[in-house]
Amino acid sequence: MKDGFTLIELVMVFALVVILFLSTAFVFRAVLLSWGSQETRAGIGINLDRGLEEIVRDLRKAKEVQSTSDEIRFRQGQDVFYIYYLYNANDSYPLAFSQNTYQLKKESLSAGINGAFSFGSGQTIVTDVLAPPASDLSLSGSIITLDISIKRGAETIRSRTQLKPRNL
Repeated sequence: MKDGFTLIELVMVFALVVILFLSTAFVFRAVLLSWGSQETRAGIGINLDRGLEEIVRDLRKAKEVQSTSDEIRFRQGQDVFYIYYLYNANDSYPLAFSQNTYQLKKESLSAGINGAFSFGSGQTIVTDVLAPPASDLSLSGSIITLDISIKRGAETIRSRTQLKPRNL
């Protein structure tokens, strides 16, 4: 009787080790992909929530509100007017919504609630906003609907809220 392993035994052990290694690598890869996806979604969700909180806070204090074509114009105080609108440098105002994503911006209005503003300027509230009908800024009666969808890479997050300004 000889000491040692036969060639068949060595090949079988090698094959089992390779299968075990590949299985472990596959599970590890799936965990890493899931973790990366969740991290991306969490970042998008945090940005979206922060932006919507700012908009809701402003609109709850509004004294007057108007909405047309996915923009919201409002008055705070006696003579301070603002607009929330969707912006993409490749789209002209009024928007035809021919682009995939937009920035949600806030800008002051001159000369009242129907006043002019500089399209493209103002504070960027949220980026990567999907074009309507996936996103909606509208007023129905005294209820404002904010329905915002954001897409970054393969991840899409949607947040929808309705509010009624307290001072109307």
